[in-house]
This record gives sequence, C-alpha cells and structure tokens, in this order.
Amino acid sequence: MPDVPVRVALIRKMHLFRGLSDSQLNSVAEAMQEQTYDEAGVVFLQGSNTETFYIIFSGSVEVFLSHPKGEKKLAPLYRGDYFGELSLLKGRTHSATVRAQKGTVLLKLYRDKFKELLNTIPDLRENFRIMMKSRELTRQKRFPWLNNNEVVYFLSRRHEFLLYQQMIGPILSLLVILSAISLGFLLQSVAVAGVSGFFLVLVLLWGAWIYVDWSNDFYVVTNQRVVVIQKVVAMYDSREEALMGTVLSVNTETDAFGRIFKYGTIVVRTFTGQVRMTHAPSPKQAAAMIEEYWLRSKEVIRQNDEEIMKNAIRRKLGIAPPANAQAAAPAPAPQKAPAAKPGLGGAIGEYLKEIFYVRKIEGDTVTYHKHWAVLIHHTTLQTLALIALIAVYPLWYYFFEAFIPLALGSLVVFLIVADLVWWVYGFLDWRNDLYQVTADQIVDIYRVPFGDEDRKSAPLENILSTQYKRAGFWGLLFNYGVVNIQVGGTTFDFADVADPPSVQKDIVERMNRRLQKKREADTAAERERMAEWLALYHRTMGEIEKQSGQNRSPNPG
Repeated sequence: MPDVPVRVALIRKMHLFRGLSDSQLNSVAEAMQEQTYDEAGVVFLQGSNTETFYIIFSGSVEVFLSHPKGEKKLAPLYRGDYFGELSLLKGRTHSATVRAQKGTVLLKLYRDKFKELLNTIPDLRENFRIMMKSRELTRQKRFPWLNNNEVVYFLSRRHEFLLYQQMIGPILSLLVILSAISLGFLLQSVAVAGVSGFFLVLVLLWGAWIYVDWSNDFYVVTNQRVVVIQKVVAMYDSREEALMGTVLSVNTETDAFGRIFKYGTIVVRTFTGQVRMTHAPSPKQAAAMIEEYWLRSKEVIRQNDEEIMKNAIRRKLGIAPPANAQAAAPAPAPQKAPAAKPGLGGAIGEYLKEIFYVRKIEGDTVTYHKHWAVLIHHTTLQTLALIALIAVYPLWYYFFEAFIPLALGSLVVFLIVADLVWWVYGFLDWRNDLYQVTADQIVDIYRVPFGDEDRKSAPLENILSTQYKRAGFWGLLFNYGVVNIQVGGTTFDFADVADPPSVQKDIVERMNRRLQKKREADTAAERERMAEWLALYHRTMGEIEKQSGQNRSPNPG
C-alpha cells in the first residue's frame, strides 16, 4: 500500500495540486484513503452518489455510459487520472459507471475531508474550480473528430474579459438608440421611433453575433493533442492542432490586465512552430495541465517500451511472460453479405457516384477530389454558353416562325460541340486533381488534362501538424475548405476539399497508426538486439560461475 511520501510524489505532478507547499501536499495525502482491487470490480454505478473523489494510483479503470440500447465504453483512465469530481464538489449522482481492473489501487478523498482541506488550503479551491469549469463544458460540448481512446482533459473558451471588451460597442450603441427611441416617443415622431427601432434590431444582431463568435472558439487538451478551434460565423472555420509527441515546451504570457482579470496567452512550442491560446482563462493552471499530460504521454510510452523489453528478455531466456502480458487474439473480421446486383437506375447512380465522388475509401487509401461546388464554379461559363446555344433553335422559331437556316444551324452545332469539349476539359481538370492519404504517406497530385502531371508525397510519420480552414460564406454553406499539413519545412495544401474536419481526422488517424507501427518496428529491432546481448551476458555469467565452481572443487585423491 502506498505510504504518504509515495502519495505526495504522485499528486505533486498533478495540476490540481500545483502551487501547494510540501506541508499542504502532506495534508492532502494524509486525508486520502486507499482502495485496492485484487480482482476487477465496480467502483461505483451510474446514478449512485458516493460523494467521493478518486485518483488512480496504479492500474486502470474503464468508464461506461448506460443507455436504453446497452452500455457504451469510453476511453480508459490510467495512473494520475481522476474521476468522481461532481459527486465530491456538488453532491451529484455519478454520470457513468466505473470499473477497476485487477490490481488497481485508488486514492479516495471523501467530501467531509475535502471541506476541511479547503478551509486550510485556499489555493486548492481555485484549482478545483478551474477543473470543474472545464469538466462541465466538456459534458456540454461533443467533438466528432475525437479518436478512439482519446480523452478530453481540458476544455475552455476565451476569457469572458474578451467578450465584455467586444461588447462595449454594441452596449454604447444600444444606449444611444434607446435614448433616440425615448426622444421619438416624447416628440410623438413615428419616423424617429421607426428608424431607431430598425437600428435597435441591427445592434441586437451585432451583439448576438459577437456572443456566438466568442462561444464558438475553444481550447482543447486531450491525451493525444493540443487543439485550437476558431470559428467566425458565416466567414471562417479553423482547427489547429499539435500532437503531444511534438511538444517541446509550454509557456505563458500575460500583461497588466491579464494579471488583474486572470487571463493570458499559453504558448505551446512544437517542432515546427507554436500553437497560441490567446485570452486563455487561468493560463498558469491551464499550462500546468498541458505540461502534465505532455510529460505523462512520454511516461506512458516509456513504460510500455519497458514492459515489452522485459517480455523480450524473458523469451530469450526461455521464461514464460506473465499471463496478463499475453496478447489477446484479434476479433474475427465481420463478413460482408454479397451485394445485390443493382438495376439500371442503380447502375447509373453508381456510375455517376464513381465519376463525381469527393471522397472514396479503397482499402487503407482515402482519395479526395475537390468539392463539386468548385466544379460548378469552374464550368459556369461553359454551362451558360451551352444553355444559350441550345436556346437559339426555339427562340429563332418563335420570333421568325421558320426553321433556322442551314448555315447558321451548322455554326450553332459546331459551337455546341466546342462548348461541350470545353466543359469536358473543365470537368477533367477538376477530376484530375486529387489528394490521397494511404497507410504510409500523403499524396498531392496536380494533373493538367492531356498535359503534365505534378506529384508530391511525404511519409505520414514526418507530419508535424495539421490545420483546416473553412473561409467565406460559400465555404461554410457547402462545407468545403483547405487542410494544411506541415511536413518539415514544406506545407501540403489539400485545397477545396469537402468536409475538411473529416479530412483532417482521416490524416491524423492514419498518421497515429503509422507512427505507432514505425515506433514498434524501430524499437522491436533495438529490443531484440539488446535482449540478445543481455541473454548472452546471462549465459556467459552462468558459464563463468560454473567454471569457477569447478576450479574451486578439490581434486580427488
């Protein structure tokens, strides 16, 4: 069972207890109780109320959400993670079921003990307040781009001070307009009151736009990445992110107003640059949280490598690994039912889908074309010209009550054919440009119809950051934009792709899988070499000891 100094060593690294002195950390550690699960078991059930806060000292827990169709398993939690904060702080029932795995040790803090700590440690209250605000917002906001086993640890909007600052203009305008409306009523002037009412509506829309714009921006920290989401209503939509593995440092910047109102800028420096979180509330606590999970992700990788190394050495020495180290057999792949042969209408639909698709998956490769709105834009003149040329025949007959002359008709037919060729060229120019994400690389192909082809590619493991943007009214309306992929000193631009958040998600998911496979392959070779050397050392030392024993044995006779 972990004693007080061991507990202190754990909680000292947690953002909830940053800024506490050694004596305060000891007080927190002494107030905690331990619970060990020799076998897997339920910590608490969804809907129950334990009024207890839990910290995972070792092992792991799984979180399940119950719904009418059954249980949904969420991402697992590991050493240093915590749960049960709503029950502790607000006495609410638990929103999910938590089950501990075999060998898990939990540190428990009961509500009455926590209240005693708050009376003696004021800084503890502020840290928990920031955490609760983030957790409450996380429960309200769902992000479809999260990967499996990705947990949101921190979520925040920009500080309210920025909102209040931006609201100064609408508020002052509102006061002026209300004064004008009052004057209109006093003067019994319908014109003054009517014009003032019109501007009142505009000012209210202005204020609503500012609020919505502020509420659409988020700072997100997960166990895998740091994300900045920016959205301007009807104009702009962007998500910038950096993987935890690329983080180099986390710093904060603030000014006089920031120190007064407790906001600032968090600067996350990566291999390629930096991710800036401006007007972030409680920047020091938020930065500490980012740093904690960044260091924890590195520690998890180290521990996994260490465990794998142990098992490799055991195999070289002929020692069976522990039962819990055995890999589970993969689940059988689902069998697809044979596809029914489509009719004529279905066949035509499949053909058109194949021609005009903007996203297609073939095995591990995802291929993207530019959005069909781009095709329409690039062929607008051809289409209008074709409509105008076809309309020549009925219009000529309507005005002249006679068929079009042969010479003029031949010219019109020639122009229609030429326009169709022009339209097909525009279509091919749209279709020839494509972007691909394979199992091991990203590809950007620019091809001129009946001309040159420019192809560039880069390994997925060289990607340092990704960002998407949806700019302008049409981009937001039809959901298309650009995904920027930073690869070393080069940027790949997947321009005018449909649903850029999904494209970014495809890239990140395949990049993570590729990085995992590459890391496993690189470490496997090094692991085998080191294990072979250690096994050789073990055998050599055994031979030396055996030889030494023989030399020490007395000669017979």
